[in-house]
Amino acid sequence: MSDSSRILIVEDDRDLSEIANIRLTSAGYATDAAYSISEAARLIDDRGYDLILLDIMLPDGESFRLCQDIREKSGCPIIFVSCIDDGDSIVSALRLGGDDYVTKPVDWKELLARIEANIRRATVYANRKSRRHDGDILNFDAFSVDRRHRRVLRGVESVDLTPIEYAILEYFCVNIGELILYNDLYRDIWGVDGLDDLRTLAVHVSNLRKKIDPEHAGIIETVRNAGYIFCDAEAGDPRRA
Repeated sequence: MSDSSRILIVEDDRDLSEIANIRLTSAGYATDAAYSISEAARLIDDRGYDLILLDIMLPDGESFRLCQDIREKSGCPIIFVSCIDDGDSIVSALRLGGDDYVTKPVDWKELLARIEANIRRATVYANRKSRRHDGDILNFDAFSVDRRHRRVLRGVESVDLTPIEYAILEYFCVNIGELILYNDLYRDIWGVDGLDDLRTLAVHVSNLRKKIDPEHAGIIETVRNAGYIFCDAEAGDPRRA
């Protein structure tokens, strides 16, 4: 990974922050450190980041609001790194705009793989969004997917998807009607195996369902203990415009 990729470490434990700094700089990243929500907000306003590692419990509160504020301005990947492992906190973190969630103590080999995958995906998303190139519009009964500009429309209204949600939807669209195994989807979107982290995947798919299928037409079917099947609820196959 190029050292031009800059990561903000938001962690109030200075020892853990320094360990993160050492690991990341050794992997070729540039880093900044913040030890509170207010300090992180100031740094984010002052400069751009390629990824943010965000602890939940900070001296001046929980960082969920900061995550929301970041997401309103930027698609910068956010990975929560926290000792909190309860389902409600993980769901909240991901629904408010987090891309990934890692629990402490950190497996640094895994976290570095997740960091690389998230930055790579965000870079691809930004490049495709800003560059005109040949591509398809996939039309479904409930919505259409403009792959050239990486956007989704329900009628004339744009559906506001995060980069992660768009990546999952596009993956479903090109594998319509097929059983997509949990781990295959997680590996292809996040770049690492995810059999021990299905909650992250499930929350993002749940968020996606609410946005593209508010009428609960069954566009994304869950196959218990296996994966998902994506189908156009009425028409079956997408029609290319």
